[in-house]
Amino acid sequence: MEIEISATSALVLNWTNNNIWKSTEVSEYMDSIDLSEGNTILKLFSDEENYMHTQSVTNRKYFMRQSAVSFLEQCKAKKISAQVIILAAGIAPLSIELASLFPHAAIFDVDKFLMQEKEIDIKKMFKDRLRNIHFVKSDITNIAELESRLLKAGWKPEEQTLLIMEGITYYLKEVDLKYILEYFFNKNTSLACDFLLNYDDIHESNRKFGLDVFGKIKESVGLDFVESYAPEYFMNLLSEIGYKDPERVQMTEVQKERTGWPEPYRNPESGWITLVKAGI
Repeated sequence: MEIEISATSALVLNWTNNNIWKSTEVSEYMDSIDLSEGNTILKLFSDEENYMHTQSVTNRKYFMRQSAVSFLEQCKAKKISAQVIILAAGIAPLSIELASLFPHAAIFDVDKFLMQEKEIDIKKMFKDRLRNIHFVKSDITNIAELESRLLKAGWKPEEQTLLIMEGITYYLKEVDLKYILEYFFNKNTSLACDFLLNYDDIHESNRKFGLDVFGKIKESVGLDFVESYAPEYFMNLLSEIGYKDPERVQMTEVQKERTGWPEPYRNPESGWITLVKAGI
């Protein structure tokens, strides 16, 4: 069985080093995906750009995986129920990884698109395995709809939940982002997310890569805008919402943890996206 996906989804998965995944289920799933749809956009980037974006996307996914695993391990050690909600999940394999490693945790994949197709593909592939993944079709900016469909899918707001927002804050208007964060904060969720730095806040050595990647993606798929933030502004936004001591992690730190070496993020703020966790 071969899963067909959009060009932008294929682009992101082409920029992911699959050695970050540890479950055999993800290996099987990734082997079934046709990534050729991303070739047209990939060709817009030079070898250097593709290398840099592979490091960036892989680190982002590595961070989200590590954050979720840490959260679920803490819940397991405390012998309490755990849930993970992945907003704008697309066809990415994070839910498969978490569901296979933590079969007693409830994992919710949420997206406006592809949820029915992803559910069908996973059920065909894994039969009765991974029954702890719940697929929710919803516009994540429509909070009433999102809440209703999460509850219908089995989400229990009174139990421990981690909210993952990977690769999505750039495509949300700030007002919508705040509504989402405020809603889930009031449901006592932990958070793992990332955001795009303002151009002037990126170290000049790597500044061109942040500008280039989003410019080319915008042009290719007709995006109206991409939202970026100053680091202090974004972290203050989280604090104002109520998150206690949110932690910002720069690409240098993740690259060193993942590969043992900081390159190509030698300088402070040399990543064009930065990573955040709170309550984990």
